[in-house]
Amino acid sequence: MCPKVSSRSNYGPTEGKKKILFLLLPIAALIAGLYKQKDTEIQRKDGQIIPTVAPKTSSGVLECVPPAIHEFPEDIFTQEQRQNGFVAIHLVVTIYLCLILAIVCDQYFVPTLEIIAESLNVPVDVAGATFMAIGTSSPELYSAVIGSFVTQGDIGIGTIVGSAVFNILGVTSVTGLLLWNQESSVDWYPISRDSLVYIFSVTTLICIIQDNVVTSLESVLLLMMFGVYIAVMYFNSSIKEWGEGTVEDLHQWWKKSRRARASSFGHRRSLSLKASRMGDPRLLLLSQPLDATLPPTDPSNKTVAEDNESDTTTTSEDSELDDDLSPFTIPRDNAFQFTLWLITWPALVILTCTIPSCKKPNEGNFVLTFISSVFWIGVISYMCSWMVTIISHTFGLPDSVAGITILAAGISVPEIIASVIVVKSGMANMAICNLIGSNIFDILFCLGLPWFIKTFFVSKTYSLIINSSALTYTTATLLSTVILLFVTFSVAGWKLNRRVGFMCLVLYIGFLVIACLCEMNVFGQMNPPTCES
Repeated sequence: MCPKVSSRSNYGPTEGKKKILFLLLPIAALIAGLYKQKDTEIQRKDGQIIPTVAPKTSSGVLECVPPAIHEFPEDIFTQEQRQNGFVAIHLVVTIYLCLILAIVCDQYFVPTLEIIAESLNVPVDVAGATFMAIGTSSPELYSAVIGSFVTQGDIGIGTIVGSAVFNILGVTSVTGLLLWNQESSVDWYPISRDSLVYIFSVTTLICIIQDNVVTSLESVLLLMMFGVYIAVMYFNSSIKEWGEGTVEDLHQWWKKSRRARASSFGHRRSLSLKASRMGDPRLLLLSQPLDATLPPTDPSNKTVAEDNESDTTTTSEDSELDDDLSPFTIPRDNAFQFTLWLITWPALVILTCTIPSCKKPNEGNFVLTFISSVFWIGVISYMCSWMVTIISHTFGLPDSVAGITILAAGISVPEIIASVIVVKSGMANMAICNLIGSNIFDILFCLGLPWFIKTFFVSKTYSLIINSSALTYTTATLLSTVILLFVTFSVAGWKLNRRVGFMCLVLYIGFLVIACLCEMNVFGQMNPPTCES
């Protein structure tokens, strides 16, 4: 029987030990990885010898890319059995894992974000770009740690790049299309802020990996930049006030300077200028105050239209989000809810016993709830990536293509589910800032931390060599996606709706076509071949 969760807000010694234990889990995985899998090859059950490290040339560049399926535990089915129909089991498991992931995000993870935002008195966009981004990006961090140390694989730049593109274009398209007849306003300031930081992060990554070598100092630079980003988010209100004040001052100065220049030409010239450019939209725009040219916002950094939308959300949608599934309460409203409860009952029991509730009157448990839900998001997402990798390998899809398509979508499931939930709750700012913030976290922390540990504690030269195939293309992709997203919202009037969803979907399909052609070396030898299994 599961122990009852105390509703008291203060934590005793037991709760403190639990928090420390959950915080030490990723560190323990890193330390354990330093001493595991030191052999360069392993023997499978069928006697086949599989190398765990791909062969390299004299310059240290990979001759071939190891199959991604070897970076995960061995499947209980053989390739022949999967091709004969047993791959359907992996499809069912993947769907089930996504369903459980949706429950974790809906019932535990998203409520903790709301409590954290209220407790720390931070706007929803800041919470989305920090806490939500860290939580939904935990699969990328876990995959980078396991792939870099436990299995001795290469650093997962490809997976992080693929998921970064899917986060910005793919998740935005899914979220916009699911809104359909609704729309949600977004604030221009947080998107501009996070886009600027993201561009700086990608540019730094270009400079680091352009020579195929990552040094210990460069890994420290990434971690320091992540610290600066957190500091920027902490002082977000002051920076926003200063930035908007500076823009307003420049706007007023520009109007005064134009009036001064116009008056210097004399009365006749002024009349001529006024008559000739009466219909110039640029002059009409400059004659308006700055607030009239930007989307209206309130002090909480949440758009007014967004507040109205959250108030007009239908009762049926609210009930779908608010009615949590419990293993001890049988839903008797309709057959669908009962079937869903019956299918997910084993997982509900485990989640109820391992994740404390932070909903009223247990708001004081939000720290444990956040840490526990992030842990389960990482575990479930890793299993989901495992199943997706097996499926792509079964159908003969090249790993380079699978990494930017199926695997990128699989590892971004938390972003999809969490974004849909918060947008339908009327917090579009949090969702969009989460997508960009997740990519910043992936580049600066998910790459910076494994590189830091590997260069300082594993490499004798305090550096590591990486495989940067098609580096120019992938880097340009990262920069272009955030610019395209910014332009899309500008054209749409800073609204998230189905039109934005369609635009992002078209852009993402175009990216997939070009990316797959490049990864399959259609435009030249950009990537090494896959190593033979």
